[in-house]
Amino acid sequence: MLRRAWSWSLLLFVVLAGCSRCGKEGGPAGLPGKPVTVERYLPRDAQAAIVVPDLGTLGEKLARFQNLKIASFVAQLQNFTTAEAYVTAVMRQVGVDLRSRQAMEGAGIDPGKGAGAAFLADNQAFSVLGVKDAKKLEETFANLARNRLGAPERKEDKAGGGTLVTFSRKGATEPSLGLLFVGDFVLVAPGTAVARLPVLAAQPVEQSLSEEPVLAASLGRLPKDRDFHVYLPGGRGMLPQGTVEGLTLAGQIEERAVTLRMDAPWPDTKASLAPLAPKDGPELLGYLPQDSFLVARYRGDPATLGEVWPYLVGPYITRAVQQSGFDLRGEVLDNLQSGLSAGVALAPTVQLGSGLPALDIRRTSPFRYVHLMVVGEAKDAAKAQATLEKVPGIAGNFGAQVKPEDVAGKRVYLTEYRAGEGAHFAEVGGKLVLAAPRSRLEAALTSLAAKPGESPVAADLRDAVKEPVFAVVLDLQRLAESVRKLPSEAWGVGGFAIKATTERWLEATSDLRAVTLNLSQKDKALQAELSLKLTPAPAPAQNPTPSAQ
Repeated sequence: MLRRAWSWSLLLFVVLAGCSRCGKEGGPAGLPGKPVTVERYLPRDAQAAIVVPDLGTLGEKLARFQNLKIASFVAQLQNFTTAEAYVTAVMRQVGVDLRSRQAMEGAGIDPGKGAGAAFLADNQAFSVLGVKDAKKLEETFANLARNRLGAPERKEDKAGGGTLVTFSRKGATEPSLGLLFVGDFVLVAPGTAVARLPVLAAQPVEQSLSEEPVLAASLGRLPKDRDFHVYLPGGRGMLPQGTVEGLTLAGQIEERAVTLRMDAPWPDTKASLAPLAPKDGPELLGYLPQDSFLVARYRGDPATLGEVWPYLVGPYITRAVQQSGFDLRGEVLDNLQSGLSAGVALAPTVQLGSGLPALDIRRTSPFRYVHLMVVGEAKDAAKAQATLEKVPGIAGNFGAQVKPEDVAGKRVYLTEYRAGEGAHFAEVGGKLVLAAPRSRLEAALTSLAAKPGESPVAADLRDAVKEPVFAVVLDLQRLAESVRKLPSEAWGVGGFAIKATTERWLEATSDLRAVTLNLSQKDKALQAELSLKLTPAPAPAQNPTPSAQ
């Protein structure tokens, strides 16, 4: 159990020791009049770099997660009674309680100066920390080296404009851990990476992350409130040549949300970002069924998707469209208005007792598990109806059979394919609908003939779909409610055990409110935001203070 805690402690220490903020004015490694930050010691050519503005603030915010139900549930799987007990055991193994600013200062760390970590091309990594008390900090790492790495042998040298302290195993030719104190910071590295610390500490400022223009521009476009950011330079590692110049991720931790924002300068023409430009269109969310736990909306101009739709639908559908000779852009995209909306709901006929299906729509119909509805509004209703009439003739290219039929006085097109029921479609008063199963299409024929109702997106989540050009909301609480309402036959033979386990998981995750995703563009840069919404349990009520007698 303690070995597991120690493995987590190492991970926590590397991550939390990968951060930044400002130091004092000037300094031997800085430019005149410019504050020295941990970015000054992180190289621009690293595979990735992590920066935290204030290590104390981040630690205190992360400590809140131990109060979530899901954290306690995971801790119990590790044989701890509570999440706090588990995290405390991990912190004990680290030797520093990273949840406490005072504990970090007592260990010699200056959390206000931040910390940073860089991952280099040869699978090496090092960290940078602000120093409050060099003697105490060296003692903290000496205990770590002796007790966890078996490296009690200490050696001190002058290197890289500072003092290099190494800890080695007896008789070893290579240190197990190295600390290079320079100015108000210390560079920390294990094993073979120790030899690189002097070079990194003395690198010209132009080669450091503090002078990276792509990162600076991205941070300028992103919100200033952030608890950490990650930079991935283009042309190497996860961003090979031919992609983007660089990718910046900024994270913010709040009481009711954990949000990760992305910014990447777009390498192509600004016209290629046109699909992410907002455009006014009809409000269609109110036509989606109220039981939709997953809702998506696109506020861009569908006509701008003419060049990118093959990348969105994948090679299989692209090839089928091309072989059919169907002009998807001219027949469909150019005739759609902004405001496309989609909703997914859990099918009451789902069979959870048989386990997860094969995630391949060519072999398993997804509509055995979920219901779907997509609605859009045509610019030209007559043209849209003429397009639908062409679909049965080309459906064979997609491995499907489409049959026209009259339902409630409306012409609909019903789809079947080898795996079962497909998605059906129709045109109602200028609105195009794609729905499955058939019962959902039939219900849409009535609802689309009237004015839209209330949006299926819960009131506390509607801001997530209000402004973004493309937005997705996954309502975890509505999904949990749908699972709880499933009939007994959905759990199969002996399903009471599966249902009990599922309900236990649902209860453990009840603090998780929703997941939202949006895409947009700003100043010729692609931006995205992924947010986990939380509903923390209310704090326990305090006993009233007895009045004086």
